[in-house]
Amino acid sequence: MSDFSATTAFRLVRRLAMGQGSTAMYLLVYEEGAQSSIEADLSAEVEVQLSSSLPMGRVSEMLDHGEALGLADAGSIRVLRIDRWSPELVVLLDTHVIRLEQTGAQFLFLATPALAEQLLVEAPNFRNRLTEVLRIVPDDPSAGGPH
Repeated sequence: MSDFSATTAFRLVRRLAMGQGSTAMYLLVYEEGAQSSIEADLSAEVEVQLSSSLPMGRVSEMLDHGEALGLADAGSIRVLRIDRWSPELVVLLDTHVIRLEQTGAQFLFLATPALAEQLLVEAPNFRNRLTEVLRIVPDDPSAGGPH
């Protein structure tokens, strides 16, 4: 997998705050075992920096329940964790990517390296509309930033 630039929740939310009101879609690649820390960091940073709550969902729930990416309740920033691979995922993201752009929201898609690689290869419409693909690491105030 490509070596993507690293970021933390603090830096990403700061970037999102500067672009509020414009659509953005980020694919955030995280290492196994870091998911809960990253989700907690993102939630805390959105609350502190933007005074807002951060809706989080799993793509598998949408696939299982037939929801179209939860667009009805999307806030200004929405996190969708890609937690399993399926051919329906490609169809869902590739066919609804334009609807995502039209919401004006900022979408953060979280995925492991293996799922991200598969998605980038098999969902070209989605890949071409991504603002950026970043490696996200947990915030660590003692480490001085991402490595």
